[in-house]
Amino acid sequence: MTGIMMESASKPKTSSKLEAKRIRNRDAIKQAAWYVFAHHGLDGSTVRDIVAHSGISIGTFYNYYGTREAVFQELLADLTTEIRRRSNEARGKETELEAMLQSSYRGFLEFILGIEHALDFCARNQHHIRSYLFKLSATTGIVDDLILDLQRTLPNNSFGQGELKQIATLIVANGLELLLQSRDEAEADIFTASVLLVRVLVGGIANLGSGNQN
Repeated sequence: MTGIMMESASKPKTSSKLEAKRIRNRDAIKQAAWYVFAHHGLDGSTVRDIVAHSGISIGTFYNYYGTREAVFQELLADLTTEIRRRSNEARGKETELEAMLQSSYRGFLEFILGIEHALDFCARNQHHIRSYLFKLSATTGIVDDLILDLQRTLPNNSFGQGELKQIATLIVANGLELLLQSRDEAEADIFTASVLLVRVLVGGIANLGSGNQN
């Protein structure tokens, strides 16, 4: 009985240590992959490049990720989840369409620009980001959040649910393109471009809305 009790008592501690090690290893792999993908791109990188930069063994890599693409997808999913949280928080108190979109883009850009190597990561992996982005649950969540905010901030909303989804998707896609084309721009120019983009979007939405009412 004593032996069983001792064994049982030790399991949570052992399990906790294993979980902590698992987290450390995954974090080391993801941090290394971020650096490698930012400098060489997914297409120009190998598993051995990631392993060499992470300090873990190649066997450990394969214990957690089967391919470099799997790491890339997880990095993109993590990034998109945080973008959803921050942009949603940034625009949450706005009651007008233009202010809502300006705050959303600003929260998004401030977050991305604050991450080391983020613009290089995005620029060198553009086609992969475009390929994966709209398959992520977090991106679906961003679109769903925007639909609710459009319903909340659009005056005299005459759009159907399908139209609102298309508008929200275009807002996300245009924000992505703004980011992907910003690698060589000064930070101030990026924010200036986002202001212009919002004005174009707001004007287009207003024209569509007036057409629906006629």
